[in-house]
Amino acid sequence: MNVKERVAEELKCAMKAQDKLRTSVLRMILAEIKIADTSGKPKDQIDYVEVVRGYCKKLKKSREEYEKLHLPEKVKELDGEITIVEEYLPKQLSDDEVKKIVNEVVDANKFTAKEMGAAMKLIMVKHGSALDGKKVQTYLKERLK
Repeated sequence: MNVKERVAEELKCAMKAQDKLRTSVLRMILAEIKIADTSGKPKDQIDYVEVVRGYCKKLKKSREEYEKLHLPEKVKELDGEITIVEEYLPKQLSDDEVKKIVNEVVDANKFTAKEMGAAMKLIMVKHGSALDGKKVQTYLKERLK
């Protein structure tokens, strides 16, 4: 079952259970998927996991903005939404695992601070969906100082 089918099935369950938050989030995910479906790309080239990841990034960006505005109730609400969306994404590696990968790549290739982009690209191509790009970037900056 792909992500689209899974979300559709779980939306039905959430509606029956009258879980308003989950229903709302799943509807938004389906809306994002529908936008991707109508984008003109062939259906076999659409990666629904990437669509969900994009939606999750939007939520996280909104969360950061609400934090800057000191709106804790909105931050808490978005945390709940992000938790639901992350259920449909592949499991992310822990901070220690990300640090280990960054250290291995930097040590093996002798990257310097000027080559951070190349290091980032190498890591993301090799481990892509299992890594959070922001964490990789942060650890690379620390390591390549």
